[in-house]
Amino acid sequence: MLVIPVIDIKDGKCVRVIQDLADNTEFYSESPINIARLFRKENFKCIHITDLDGAMYGDMKNYDIIKEIANSVDIPIQLGGGIRNYEIAERIIKELGVYRIVIGTAALTEPDFIKRCLDNFSASKVIVCIDEKLNNVVKDGWINFADITPLDFAIQMEKIGIKRIIYQDVTRVGNFSGPYVPRLLEIAENTNLKITSAGGISSYKDLKTIMEIENKGIDSIMISRALYENHFPCQRIWREMESEDISLDLPKVN
Repeated sequence: MLVIPVIDIKDGKCVRVIQDLADNTEFYSESPINIARLFRKENFKCIHITDLDGAMYGDMKNYDIIKEIANSVDIPIQLGGGIRNYEIAERIIKELGVYRIVIGTAALTEPDFIKRCLDNFSASKVIVCIDEKLNNVVKDGWINFADITPLDFAIQMEKIGIKRIIYQDVTRVGNFSGPYVPRLLEIAENTNLKITSAGGISSYKDLKTIMEIENKGIDSIMISRALYENHFPCQRIWREMESEDISLDLPKVN
């Protein structure tokens, strides 16, 4: 089970998102770059970045910060938020060195854009994010309903060539209420998609819950708030070692 830490960036800062992108964000750090370096030091194998300004407004205000993060760590980065046309997608992959792009709203409104990305970048570079609220996919930074169920949307994306999705129930984001397992299983059992679960993770217990259904194709999980607030014992060990100035001999990533 691959655990992927999440860095949400708003106005150049690392923030916490709770259920809604517009109002319910709380500040974590002035420097998303330092957070990325810390996650790398703690030996994570991949980092997910969400550009919240991009998700809401479709701009790339945090471009320079994301570029510096990509240049600061030696592990793959996947980036989502505001990637709504091919020109932006191409710039992100070619100029930023981002390993994978995560597309949400544009996958709903511009399926031909998804097909073009798949043709030019391959399926390994493109992930579609399915954000759910009340069995309806939401878009535009979780503001508007798209009038399609998560399962139907997943099936549509699989038909055009998508191989992996990120699924999350947005009402669970940042509130430690656990992943929405019934929907994860519904999508997994009706498609051949690889699935990354996001939203709601509170502790190792939730990780175990996902690990128990890993054989369904749910092979990775994204975590944000629980990491920042040290809900995992191993984090406390690492930070205690750091405070005592003990060198960590972490294995290198091949």
